[in-house]
Amino acid sequence: MPKLKKTFIILFVTMGLASCEVLTQVAQVANFANCNFNLNSVNNIQMLGMNLSKGMTKDNLNVTQLLSLTNAIMSKTLPVTFNVNVNVSNPNSIAASMAKMDYILTLNGKQVISTTMNQAVNVPANSSNVVTIPITTDLFQLFSGESADAIVNLAFKLAGASSNPVNVGLKVKPYITIGNQLLSYPDYITMNKTLN
Repeated sequence: MPKLKKTFIILFVTMGLASCEVLTQVAQVANFANCNFNLNSVNNIQMLGMNLSKGMTKDNLNVTQLLSLTNAIMSKTLPVTFNVNVNVSNPNSIAASMAKMDYILTLNGKQVISTTMNQAVNVPANSSNVVTIPITTDLFQLFSGESADAIVNLAFKLAGASSNPVNVGLKVKPYITIGNQLLSYPDYITMNKTLN
């Protein structure tokens, strides 16, 4: 990411930073530009407060759960929460760090959320770290033009049920801190995962 590295150099020179602590900080944030981001998995899916275990389908619901789902369909609301896990791999010989990140999540091309995660992330040298992004949405609002069956199946598909594939798209823009300056990456890092 040449733009980002150039920004580091310019900021470093203009701020006149020379302490060992700041030099280490600059190296760590510069290393973050060389890290690899991969959308690892989607887990901890909850629908209407029900935990959807891996491979679960509508047939696995009990009478009370089916009634709750039927009421939700009639009300055209289907709240779900889940986690998107991003693997950040650092191939460098020293640690890499970021202060926070903006992210945009899509399901089958529909934007679910666009917000900021205010959580610092540190990835040790020659290792990886998993960043967990919590998602909350209402599938009926998101896919208002789809049939009720398709929307319900999408929720179960997130949990690994056999149905049509779902494309999970994620864009992240990390922020780094040098001295007291907060800088963002010049572009979003784009990741996709198809749940078959």
